[in-house]
This record gives sequence, structure tokens and C-alpha cells, in this order.
Amino acid sequence: MILGRVAIALVALALSIAPAYTARPGAMVIRKASFGHIEVAATDVETALREGRAAQAAARDVLLLPHARFGITARSHGKAQWVSIASNGLPIYSWAFGNAAPGGRPVPPSHALRHEIGHDLFIRHLVPSSRDGQYGGDAPDWLDEMAAIAFEGADVTAMRRREAARLAKSGTLIPMDRFLTMVHPELTELPASAAASDGPAYRIRLAASADTPRFYAMTRAFYDYLVARTGSPAVIAELAGVFRRGERLDAWILTRSSSRDESASLETLDAELRSWIQSDSRYAATTGSPSGG
Repeated sequence: MILGRVAIALVALALSIAPAYTARPGAMVIRKASFGHIEVAATDVETALREGRAAQAAARDVLLLPHARFGITARSHGKAQWVSIASNGLPIYSWAFGNAAPGGRPVPPSHALRHEIGHDLFIRHLVPSSRDGQYGGDAPDWLDEMAAIAFEGADVTAMRRREAARLAKSGTLIPMDRFLTMVHPELTELPASAAASDGPAYRIRLAASADTPRFYAMTRAFYDYLVARTGSPAVIAELAGVFRRGERLDAWILTRSSSRDESASLETLDAELRSWIQSDSRYAATTGSPSGG
């Protein structure tokens, strides 16, 4: 029994969700790609290639996986697993394109595919799972989620930043000492029967915890902050290495922060992050409310 990846269609992530299943016309197209291959309806070829190439680029730049390869197939019927393994050992990601699934079950929009691929590649290559009943791999949930959020595109990233800017302004960002130790908010709300499965089945539900949008916004802001301080978008891969060596992540983060102050603490890191959000032009430009956030 292993924990299946739960694809959470957050209001803060899903820009639109179709309420019912619509058959995808046309024959399936099998095509080679720089990242591996796709097998989808003709109407979904462009989307599958776009998401796959974006995930491939993020794997190279964020996770330091320059040779990551995988397949993307259409999940059009039955209980297809989210991830299966091909005979050559490559992961195959099964996705319900068109924002709908058989039986009227909602699924995330197609731009969420790269987010979920980020989760799987991080767990598969950097910090695997060694026990049942957890959200992702053995890494803290914030780091697991950071890997996926770093794979997201410009529109979703702007949404996350908009929410983080609002939270920073109102003083309601998740405190750093809580953020670095908290369980993913959705896992605390997920019934045990839904958390475990006989394989990596694909499931989807709306966010159940009020903390979830804050957790995602905080994760995006903290990633941007760490990239700014370290000068490396691959800081997630560095953090994964720190974790695998059994070192303290908070100590490493404080050491790599701009203060270089031996008396630095999570409280000072909190203050630095809030100040940085308010001064960074990407956050200053994201005015207004996040879509559905």
C-alpha cells in the first residue's frame, strides 16, 4: 500500500474547471518529443508538447536533472494511474485533457500538468518516499511543494505572488517556524480512505483547508526569496542534498541568507522575507486579488 499522488485542484491554481465530460474527437497521435513521447488526441498535441517541454526545462534548471525523460498520455477512460512505468523504465504521466474526466469528475486545467510532473520528478530522483501515509517523499512538505510550484507557468506564478503580496501586507503570511515544520494543509483534511491506494491513482478534489492558499503563496514567495539570496534557481536541488545528508535545513537556510549574522533566527528570516516581498518589483506589480484565491 503506497500513498497515491493527490492532484489538488485548488481554486488558487485552477483558472477554470469544466463540470462535465466531453468526448475528445479524433484518433490518438503518437509523437516523439525532446522529453520522450506523447500519446494524445490530435486536439491535445500542442498542449501536451507545451507542458512536457516546460516540465523538461524546469527539471533541468530547478532540479538539476538535465536528462529527465518521460511520456505523456491521454487519460480518456477507466481508472488509469497517474504514473506508470514503461518497459524502458521511464515514467508515463496519464492526464485527462480538456478539463474533464469520465463520469463528470473535475480535473485541474492542463497547465497544472507541469506542477504534478514536478512533484513526481522531485520524489523520484531527489527525495523518494520510504514510508506509507505521507503527502509526497520524505522531504518536508514545504520542500516537496516548492519543487512543484517552481515548475508552474507565468500566469499561475503571478497569481501566487499576488496572494503572497496581499498576505505580507496584511501580516498574515504563515510564520516561518510553523511553515518549515507543518504538514501540507490538505493532508490534515484528507480522509485516510482517500490518502492511501493500491497504486499512484489519479484523484482530484477542491481544497478543503483554509490554510492551503496561504501555504502555496508562502511557498512561492519563499522560493523566489531563496533564489534571490543564493543566485540559483536550483536551490531546491541544493536543499534536497542538504536533507539527504541529514543536515538541518533551517540552519542551512539561515547560513545562506543575506544577513550572514550568527545571531540570525527564524524570526529575523520572517522579517527579511516580508521586507523582501514588499520591495521586490515582481510582487509590487501584482496588485488586486488572486483569481479565486
